[in-house]
Amino acid sequence: MKKLFWIMSLMLLCNCMPKYFLPLPKKNASNERIDKARSFAEYYYNKCNTKDFSEIQGYVMDVNTKKFGFSPEEIEKYCSRKTERYGKITVGEFNKGLTVARPTDFYDYFIFKANLEKTDSLKYIVVGLFRDKDVIGGMRFTDTTNPKLVRTKRKK
Repeated sequence: MKKLFWIMSLMLLCNCMPKYFLPLPKKNASNERIDKARSFAEYYYNKCNTKDFSEIQGYVMDVNTKKFGFSPEEIEKYCSRKTERYGKITVGEFNKGLTVARPTDFYDYFIFKANLEKTDSLKYIVVGLFRDKDVIGGMRFTDTTNPKLVRTKRKK
């Protein structure tokens, strides 16, 4: 009887956990937005594969993201680490689209499978787009299909 109680309690607890990500609504998952996210990821990883660490051109990006995450120095560091570990990285098929489940819903994640040269492990490329004018907000290389929420510490 105790086992049944604990199993039921655990199931109830798991069902009550908050959901951070929801599937992307169809109105926000247009082929144009998916193609934009895919083309940005392909452009970035082609730069890595050809060792072209120049500034990113031809894409509208968030100012802070471009300054801190996609500067030529950051591109060079990131690309050298990833190509050393995984070899040539290419963007695979579209996996799914997600959005953050909160009232200020303004950012969408497009997740693609990554094809790796040196390893057979399954990795994903996550590209984030703001809904306002499809501005690129960032990109991640991850093991899971759910992007990580980055929490910043507030200065006191």
